[in-house]
Formats: sequence, C-alpha cells, structure tokens
Amino acid sequence: MTEINLARSSSRNADDAIENGLSLGILVPTAVPLLSATPINLCRYIRSDYHSDYFTLTETGQGISIPFMPHDRHRFLIHEFDRTAAALARKPRWNGLCSVSIAQHAVQHSQHASTPAKAYALLHDNEERDIGDLITPLKHELRRLKVWETIDTRIVLPMRQRFARMAGLQWPWPEAIEAEIKIIDERLKSTEARDQVDHSLIDQMPKQKHEPYPEFMEAWSQIEARSAYLQACIEYFPSLKGFSDVQMAV
Repeated sequence: MTEINLARSSSRNADDAIENGLSLGILVPTAVPLLSATPINLCRYIRSDYHSDYFTLTETGQGISIPFMPHDRHRFLIHEFDRTAAALARKPRWNGLCSVSIAQHAVQHSQHASTPAKAYALLHDNEERDIGDLITPLKHELRRLKVWETIDTRIVLPMRQRFARMAGLQWPWPEAIEAEIKIIDERLKSTEARDQVDHSLIDQMPKQKHEPYPEFMEAWSQIEARSAYLQACIEYFPSLKGFSDVQMAV
C-alpha cells in the first residue's frame, strides 16, 4: 500500500473541505435524518491530503474520509446514484398500486423534459428513496392538518437539496424548470392511471389535471429501470461529466 506523505498535504482549508463534503451529499447542513449523510454540526474538520478530506464525529470520535480527487469523486457518486437507482427501481408508484417504479417514472420524466430541465426531472422524486411515494390524497390531508409544510421544509427539501448538490445542479431549482416538471409530472400521472394502475383497488381516482401522453406506457423490469436511471445520471448530471473518460484513465 502506498503511503501518503501527510507533511506534503494539500493547502485545502476547512471551508473547502466542508464544501466538498456538501457537494457529495455526505455532510448535510441540518440535523435531518438522511441515509448516508451526517449533519455538519456533528462533524469536526481534521485535515486534508492528496486524495481526501478528513473529519471526525464529535459525539463518537469516528473518522470520516471524503474523496475529492476527480476519479474518487466519480466513483463515490456513481455508487450513491446506483444505490438510489436500485432502491427506486424496487418502489412502485401510487403507493404500490401501479406497475411503474419510481425509477422508471424519473427516467420517462427526463425524456419528456426540455434539455435544461432533464437533470432536474431525473431526480425530482429522489427523496422517495428514503421516505417512499407519498400519494397526492395523503399530501392534501397533511396540508389540511397544517403539517405538510413542516415535513416539506424539514425533510423533503433538505433531501432534494442534497441530491441536487451531488448532481452538480443549481439550488434552489430555477422556477421555470420547477413549473415544467410539475406539468410533466401530471401528464405522466394521467398516463400511469390510464395504463398501469389497477382501478379496482382505488375507491375514487384523483382528478387528472392534464391529458395523458398518447403512447401506451409499458412497465419496466427492476433491472431495466435501474440501468436506465443510472445511465441517465451519467448523461445528464454535471457532476458526472467526463465519467467515461475517467473510467478509461483509471
């Protein structure tokens, strides 16, 4: 094993190291319980070397190393987005009443989006990796109970911000892109309702706000959805730009 000469460590400082950790989604700015993430207020910066930034957890003393060399970052991000792809490919839409997975929905969403919106469309439901698919009637009830704003602010948006940083996207999302995503989402929901939802299991189908897409929607297998999602990440996310070249060089 090659030893790293710590005496020749890089000139990276704590601010650079923290920004690196945030961009990889390892450190989060608030103490929201996210998988594979550590609240930044529970970390203490130690040092940097040629490959990584090092932190310790203030409560346990456990060490955390965060890669920042390009090929290390690419490997880590690919691993994280593939984990997300695998989880979303196993989770069906409509709280289990639809044959379409969240991963398939995300990929098809990006296929219908404009070029500037494709990356945002791909990860617009990524928080459902951890919290599942919250169906619209449930969201309406949570709004009626005046608790949805708290859930959205304290849980959903921090997760979405984390994925946006990992993908190298702007945060907050541009308003025009958010508006486009909402329209595509409604059209896909209408298409899923027409082609892949078992109506016998639903007491009352929600009112469709937009027309479905004309083509029939086929449900993909888990393997197909996972692969398509990861390939779309590599194609659309700025943080993975040049991934194929890096892989060839390593």
